[in-house]
Amino acid sequence: MTEKQIVSRIAEGDEEAFEILFNEYHLKILNLSYAMLHDRDEAEDLTQEVFLEVYRSIEKFQYKSQLSTWIYRIAVNKTINQIKKNKLRRFFSMDNSDVLKASSFEHSDWTLKDKQYNDYLHQALEKLPTKQKQAFILFTYDQLPQKEIAEIMNCSLQSVEVLVFRARKSIQKYIETIDKEIFK
Repeated sequence: MTEKQIVSRIAEGDEEAFEILFNEYHLKILNLSYAMLHDRDEAEDLTQEVFLEVYRSIEKFQYKSQLSTWIYRIAVNKTINQIKKNKLRRFFSMDNSDVLKASSFEHSDWTLKDKQYNDYLHQALEKLPTKQKQAFILFTYDQLPQKEIAEIMNCSLQSVEVLVFRARKSIQKYIETIDKEIFK
């Protein structure tokens, strides 16, 4: 079968054609993932995700490259995202002493993760309504009491409490959304 025939048949739901494709590339993708992740179980899971993605989006294949190139591109992107996800997970599971140890290295990967997290936080802040952003920054960064923030913003204490609460929720939701998008 030619690539076009395989793609066409898979797009039509032909399981036999998909099995042919899977058998052709399964070990290659597994080896690639394992070489990058250094974890057999993760590599196997990721390989399954790659082929699910291939199956779901085969009709989007436009023959601008070889089918193998397209499959490898999916595998590399998913593997890189998994690596980032693993590093972020390790970073956020560290206790404070680990963070201090990690930050003591000048060329540490943790410094990059801190920067990425701060970038996400700044992006989230930019999406907040103005009053939420003001209240959140005054409360979190400037560490002002909410009563003082209420005076600065010329609103009630309850309004400040609500603004800070909503800002936190919005930021948390934004970062979770970014995590899901980045680490699909």
